Amino acid sequence: MELVLKIVYNVAILFIMMIPGVILKKFNMISDGFGKGLSNFVLYIAQPALIFLAYLKDFSLTILINSLWVLLFSFIAHSLFSVVAILVFKKAPDAKARMLKFATIFSNAAFMGIPLITVVLEDTYPGSTLYASIYNITFNLFLWSLGVRICTFGKDKNSDGVDDYKEVSKLLPDKEDDDKVKNASGSILKAILHPVTIAALIGLLFFVLPINGYVPGLVVDSLTMLKNTVAPLSMVVIGIRLADMSFKGAFTDKYMYIFLALRHFALPLCMVGIIKLLELIGLALPTEVATVTVILASTPAATSATMFAEKFDCDSMYVSRLVAVSTLLSILSMPLVMLLL
Repeated sequence: MELVLKIVYNVAILFIMMIPGVILKKFNMISDGFGKGLSNFVLYIAQPALIFLAYLKDFSLTILINSLWVLLFSFIAHSLFSVVAILVFKKAPDAKARMLKFATIFSNAAFMGIPLITVVLEDTYPGSTLYASIYNITFNLFLWSLGVRICTFGKDKNSDGVDDYKEVSKLLPDKEDDDKVKNASGSILKAILHPVTIAALIGLLFFVLPINGYVPGLVVDSLTMLKNTVAPLSMVVIGIRLADMSFKGAFTDKYMYIFLALRHFALPLCMVGIIKLLELIGLALPTEVATVTVILASTPAATSATMFAEKFDCDSMYVSRLVAVSTLLSILSMPLVMLLL
């Protein structure tokens, strides 16, 4: 119960941190590119610093084994969410179906999940941030493979007779100037070269090899200062995006309610059920592994859904409503799911 109250308290703090972003955007105090620039700073600088520092600890076989458990369960979570989303929204209108599937499968495990894990669990369960980075490696693998496929498969936006997915899945020599192809080509490679993945892989070397003590204190202190910006700046970015999102018609859409039920309750509770089932047959997961997995699985829809919709000519207005309502609901749903765990 103490952990649940801690989650409620810190989720509330994270939501308060969104308010400056909403104010800045609503009162036109920032330029249109400010949110993107801030997002890039968090994604490419601050978050990798946080992830790398999470690995600067003495080697522990327990942490390594727990990391493998998180990797396994992150694959289980994304696979389960993918199958359910594809089946449930199979008959929804195509434009909505793509974004409903995307928002159901992909949670805000990076921008909201990692800061929350760091604040709530790291002191109690050292290594929790490391586990969160492992979960996000799987997230990125699914995002740049299945996510791209959901947004593009079966579409021919430029009417050239070639399925969009075939165009974005690899860089074609005669399409080098096509931004859509450039930005989405080499999907799996993009996942591997994602800043969080690179930081985790480099950090893993320092964790496994006896070299973490050779990192200069000046570097560690600098990275620590960058790390401390992840939570507030991530929330400001989400606030800026929420300010741009429209709630118009959100609550008259039956698919919205199905999506919210799946994203916030049914699917996270399925993960809780799998974990409890393993306990019953004598394969109880370490508490930190179960907690990290469920927290990240129960975070709201990924804000990257809007960016993917814009990148691949999907319904960005519709998915923005999904993300906005999902983000607001998570302040209630996440503690409830953790209470059941």
